Amino acid sequence: ALDLSLADARFAPDVLEAAARRAVAAWAEAVDGDDAALLEVATPEAVAKLLYGGDESRKTRIVVRGPRVRQIKITAVDVSREPATMTIALEVGGRRYVEDRDTAAVVSGSKTRAVTFRQSWPLRLTGGATNPWRVDDP
Repeated sequence: ALDLSLADARFAPDVLEAAARRAVAAWAEAVDGDDAALLEVATPEAVAKLLYGGDESRKTRIVVRGPRVRQIKITAVDVSREPATMTIALEVGGRRYVEDRDTAAVVSGSKTRAVTFRQSWPLRLTGGATNPWRVDDP
């Protein structure tokens, strides 16, 4: 990535890191509230998986109360694909559960017990100048 950054600044290590942090911050905001920031940095398919776990009816939603991002790591950058991809791994702590949107009943997980969990997300170089790297369908 460092060599590529000489020809394309979107591959500069600080740009990659900023994109990863921006995506994770937007997700952390969305799982505990407003989705707007996540919709700016992720595809609609990615938002559906990250917030609804693939529930096409959107009757349930993944909730993480008080998310604490413990680690973000860029695990891969692949420029042999078109568009280029980056994979990030994150470790998060918080009260994670799946909630029924109509009744607010907990379908799985716990509203009171904090857990640590890990996720891996692909990002693609498909956004505009403001957010060139977008979370793709994880």
